Amino acid sequence: MKLDIRLATICGSIAFACLAQPASARTCEAPPALTSVDPPGFYQNASGYAEAIKPLHAFIAQVNKAADERDPDCVMDLLAGWARGNALLTIGANYQGDFERSWAGTDFALALLRFSAVSTKADHRFQQIKPWLIQIAEETRDADRINHLGNNLVYWAGLDLMSIGTLTDRDDLVEAGLSRARQGIRDIGAHGELERELKRGERALHYHNFALTPLVFCAELASRRKIDLYAENNGAIDRLAAVIVRAVKDERSFSSLSQVPQQLFPWTFQGDLAWMEPYYARFHDPDLLPLLRARRPLNNPRLGGNVTAAWGAPLPD
Repeated sequence: MKLDIRLATICGSIAFACLAQPASARTCEAPPALTSVDPPGFYQNASGYAEAIKPLHAFIAQVNKAADERDPDCVMDLLAGWARGNALLTIGANYQGDFERSWAGTDFALALLRFSAVSTKADHRFQQIKPWLIQIAEETRDADRINHLGNNLVYWAGLDLMSIGTLTDRDDLVEAGLSRARQGIRDIGAHGELERELKRGERALHYHNFALTPLVFCAELASRRKIDLYAENNGAIDRLAAVIVRAVKDERSFSSLSQVPQQLFPWTFQGDLAWMEPYYARFHDPDLLPLLRARRPLNNPRLGGNVTAAWGAPLPD
């Protein structure tokens, strides 16, 4: 519980600091590129993590704000600035840096995918951004500190590869991402459980939800290629989604999978439910209606900003 309070306070202070910046600071001028992001582990040193990650999180917030304001010119300026500085390409000593780079690359690609592909690819700045994002994807693809885990971080790496591969027309990256997404889909059991995430104990519910997010977005990107990941492993994504929907309505329902009392972060059933937007847009599951109405707009700093605006469908009256 103390860890929850400390992390919530730290994350809240970071968000407030970003919002409290003077207007002059919230411009399309990119801050100095971070060549490396190397925070200590999220759980091992919460305050050290929060301090080390501030510059990256602030930049992501800047990119997503521009995307939310439908300002592709600003998004291009920001990302081209970091591309010229070879941001995030130096390997750090701590494994957390690999995760952060994967999430950042995903966010940047999904932010750009919110705009016209024709306009994006014709922009001269994209010729700087494209090889940089490809290099981020290749670093993620080859990151042993992710690949050996076999858990939700592999699925997130898959989304990094699929989103950047989709944006840059790199079929090899898309295929590498698909293989990681399919690993996650195969991992889903008959009752919607993920054995590796159940081992998280009191965090099992949080990580089931966290693991579902990249699988849904991978499925959406795959559908553009006429690949139906939702159907694989006998509708496994739907089984996992059903577990989460039941738990959002009644957290006690998760006791069918784990008898350990669950601890959630403040964002677990808020921004981390952003997967519900594309999922509802595709399936129109009526069980999602009250959950979406109570939470919209859903924002997620790993998914290009306002997911409701980018992926959501109108809700019936």
